[in-house]
Formats: sequence, C-alpha cells, structure tokens
Amino acid sequence: MSWRKIFNYIGIAGVIAFLLIYGFELTPHHEGPPKSIKWLRENFGTPGLIVVNIIVVIAFFGLLTYRKPTRNVWRSKTAFIAFIIALMTEMFGWPLILFLLSPFFDVPVIARKYFETFGHLPAKIGTLISIFGVILIALGWAKIHKAERLVTDGIYKFMRHPQYTGIFLFTLGWLIHWPSVVTLFLWPILTASYVWLAIQEEKDMIEAYGDEYINYAKKTKRFIPYLI
Repeated sequence: MSWRKIFNYIGIAGVIAFLLIYGFELTPHHEGPPKSIKWLRENFGTPGLIVVNIIVVIAFFGLLTYRKPTRNVWRSKTAFIAFIIALMTEMFGWPLILFLLSPFFDVPVIARKYFETFGHLPAKIGTLISIFGVILIALGWAKIHKAERLVTDGIYKFMRHPQYTGIFLFTLGWLIHWPSVVTLFLWPILTASYVWLAIQEEKDMIEAYGDEYINYAKKTKRFIPYLI
C-alpha cells in the first residue's frame, strides 16, 4: 500500500471520528459538553481528551495528499496546527498556552462569559458550521483524489478551492463554538496563510494546464460561489 493511500485512510478516519465525537453536540443534552466529550474525559482524562481531539483534526491533512507540493506549504499547515492546539487546550480546561502567557499578559477568558450571555446555542451553530466545513473538505477530496486531469465539475463547478473553504468554515465554526483571545488572533493568520497557498497553487495549475485553467478561473470563484 502506498503512503498516499495510507494518508487518505488517515484523513477519512479523522473525518469519521470528528463526526462521531461532535455529532452528539447536535443532540438534546443539558448545558455542558455532549456525552462523547464526557466519555473521553472520563476514560482518558483532560490531557488525553485534548490529545485525541488534536490528533483527529490534524488527521484531516491526510485528505490533502493529492496536492502537488508547493514551496513553503507547511507554513499554512503550521498555522492550522497552532490554531487547533490553542483551541483544544483552552476549550477543554487544560489551558497550557494561556497558562504560559498569563505571567506576561492579562489574558481574559472569553468563552465562559460568552456562554453566560448567549447560552449553549452558539455551540450548536458553531458545530453545524464546522461539520459543513468537514463535508466540503471530504467532497473536494472525493472528487479529485483519483483525477488525472483538471476537474471543473461537481463541487469544483462552484469554487476552485473547496477544501480550503472547508478549513475556513471548520475553524470559523470553532471560533463561534468556543472563542478565545489566542484563536481570535490566530484565525486571521490562518485564513491569510491558506489564501496565500491557494494563489501559489493556482500558479502551478496555470503552468500545468495553461488557458484551460485560466478560463476556468475566470468563471469560477476561488472560495465562495458568486462572491470571492
């Protein structure tokens, strides 16, 4: 089995695990985390819960193996990983990053006041947005992971980079779900990194497909259908 297939399976496993863990957020439950999070915390402890979530989300990168590598591609991936680590450590009660920063800065805890004001609804809305982002990532991968030529149909008929749009929505959903000072700071950096990466990849696509890709780009928006 090739490494590419192994990474693809890892990506699929990450998507399934995420949907299984956070699908419970959309089921009726009392205030607080869903049953899946409570079970993970009881069986693995808070540090284990954080590690499980980080591993599951980073596994999504397995679905990006079809990409032709571009220079400095890991800059964008590093921004994503930094966002996820900051989010999970703050969200699940083991605020390592905030703990390390607290001696130097007065870092307010946004999320708890946020939930006191708005209740649990933002968590459900944020989870729905994140799940939609995961679906976009999976649809983009499923459409072109075996493609040998330029793909312009399916989800790619409406946007040129559905997987990056999926990453934007996935992380935006988490911001709505559990905002923190660190992730609010990191999200614009993350977004800018993937916009930059998309532009670099388009240069490669123009070299590979020439006018075919240029014509496709003229009639298809980069991230959001009919907008941008």
